[in-house]
Amino acid sequence: MNEDEIRKYLAAGEIARRVKKDSRKWVKEGASLLDLCEKVEKRIEELGGSPAFPCNICIDEVAAHFTPPPGFSGKIPPEGLVKVDFGVHVDGYIVDTAFTIPLSPRDREIVEAAENILLRVSGILKAGVKISQVGEIVERSARSRGFKVIRNLTGHEIDRFNLHTGLSVPNIKTFSVEKFRKDMVVAIEPFLTLADGSGEVGEIENTYIYRFKHLSIDCTGEFGSIVKKLHNSFKTLPFCERWALSRFGEIEEESFKKALEYSRKNLVFYPVLLERNRKKVAQAEDTFLVLEDSAINLTSEQV
Repeated sequence: MNEDEIRKYLAAGEIARRVKKDSRKWVKEGASLLDLCEKVEKRIEELGGSPAFPCNICIDEVAAHFTPPPGFSGKIPPEGLVKVDFGVHVDGYIVDTAFTIPLSPRDREIVEAAENILLRVSGILKAGVKISQVGEIVERSARSRGFKVIRNLTGHEIDRFNLHTGLSVPNIKTFSVEKFRKDMVVAIEPFLTLADGSGEVGEIENTYIYRFKHLSIDCTGEFGSIVKKLHNSFKTLPFCERWALSRFGEIEEESFKKALEYSRKNLVFYPVLLERNRKKVAQAEDTFLVLEDSAINLTSEQV
């Protein structure tokens, strides 16, 4: 990795840290989810970055992939367990981070457990460490605190304009022999649920986030002009309906949905994910640049 690439990752990380610090104060009972997401995304842009994907705000048993659609009126409920997950990119160099705010004292322990596990993992990261070691630490630490890991959600390697690429980083013990490599950029994100949770998430029908699979696609046909606008604007980064409608005022909701269906073969759909037993979920996430003998936490608020 050259100096210019490192500089851009560090810049994206600095923006993410500042947004995390600011947005923690915005998570309050009764706050509009739509306003909160847009506030996070706007703050990223004010600081000189670009959102790498639509801000996710997932409450209680909702684990991932919820971003408010246009006109959504939902608010943060009393005693909600609120996960805020967002990404920043600078010229396509991405960092991904998340935190959880417990509005009930009963949920403080699961949040602290997720954060402490992430801190423990950060202490072992360096080139040559087996990826399976991360899962072992996460699973063993969660059990010792009386919680379960969400088995089918993982951390992930990150590349330029590609949020999920290459290796996955399981949150459970595996027998993988793959190792972290020098200059790898990787997001580590333990998800925990309660002891009586299933330890898995399942999809529901609602989908609000999408991504083009390739940098080159066929944009001809009835909805080709809309697909071309979306593809040129977002490339292979995730996007959502409210982004499309706000960026291209002439696109109507019905036309947007028809364009998605028309280009389905070129898209990845991200359905909302819920804990199967409908138990609360906490998440902690940071992005790391792996070095020979250590790793730089690009998004930690402690830096």
